[in-house]
Amino acid sequence: MRTIRIAEGIEFAAIAMGESRRGQAAHEEEAFRVMDRFFELGGNTFDSARMYDDGGSDRALGKWLKSRGMRNRVNVVTKGNHPALGSMFVSRLSKAEIERDIEESLSYMGIDCSDLHLLHRDDVKKPVEEIVPVLSGLVKAGKTRAVGVSNWSVGRIIQANKFAEANGYEPLRCCQLHYSLAQTTAPITGDITHCPMNEIEFGWYNESQFPVMCFGAQARGWFAVRARGGEPTESPKRFYDILPENYRRLERLRKLSAETGRSMGAILAAYVRDSGLRAVTLCSFSSIAQAEEVMEADAFTLQQNERCYLETGAGL
Repeated sequence: MRTIRIAEGIEFAAIAMGESRRGQAAHEEEAFRVMDRFFELGGNTFDSARMYDDGGSDRALGKWLKSRGMRNRVNVVTKGNHPALGSMFVSRLSKAEIERDIEESLSYMGIDCSDLHLLHRDDVKKPVEEIVPVLSGLVKAGKTRAVGVSNWSVGRIIQANKFAEANGYEPLRCCQLHYSLAQTTAPITGDITHCPMNEIEFGWYNESQFPVMCFGAQARGWFAVRARGGEPTESPKRFYDILPENYRRLERLRKLSAETGRSMGAILAAYVRDSGLRAVTLCSFSSIAQAEEVMEADAFTLQQNERCYLETGAGL
C-alpha cells in the first residue's frame, strides 16, 4: 500500500483505521477481527483518542496490540485534550491537562510511546507559544515520536511551526481534518470547534504538502445509506442532509461506481487520497466487508477527470 511520510522514520499507509466501535464491549470481538483483516490488507496505522468511549477505545486498542504482538508492527496515533462534551467552549490545553491525557492513553493501552500524538481541538485564545513547548516536551520525554493537532486552522499551524523553528522546539508534523466528497460546515455540524476542509485550508495543504489525516471520508455512512434508500442516523443526517449539492454528488458517485465497477467506498477513499494532498484517509469500519471494500482503493488511482466529475458533473 502507498505510504505517507509523517516524520523521519514514521510512514503511515495511505488508509488508516479509526475507532471502529472497538471501545464498545458488545462490538469488541468483531472489531478485533476487522482490525486483523485491515492489517492483512496492508493497513499499518490505528487512530484512537482519550475521549472515545471514555478511554474504552484506548484500552481495546492496547488489548488488541498485546494479544496479536503488534506494537512494533503498526503505528499508534493518540489524541488528547478534547473539551468536555457538555462544555465544548472550555478548552483543556494547560500543560497539566496535555501531559495527563497522553499519560492516561498510554497507560490504558499498556504502551510507553505513541507514534503520533495530536491535540484534539484548538483554543485560538491560547497562544501557540504556550502550547508548542509542552508538545515538544512530550517528544523529548519519549511519550510520543511526533506531535500534531486536529481541527486546527492552517494559520495556527503556521504560527506554531514558525515559533518552533525559531526556538528549537519539535514542530507540528500532521493535522487531522474533516475532508470528504460530502460537503459540510462547522455551523451545520453544530460544533464551531470542528474545522472541516475549505478552499483556504486545501490550498495551503496542497502547496505546503504538510501531512493531513482526513477523517469523514465515508461521510459517516451517509452516501451508503442514502444510496440504498435508507434514512441516516442523527449525526450524518445533520452533517450532510441539508446541502442539495451532496445529493447531486451522491448521484454522480453512484454513476461512476456503476461505470467503473469500483465500490463507492473505495472511490470515496481514493477521492481523498488522490486529491494532490499529502493525505492519509482515516476510516472506521463496522465490518470486515466494509474494510475490504474501502481497501480496494489500493488497486487504482482516481484520475483528475473523475474527481472533476464527482465535484462538478463535468470531466468524463
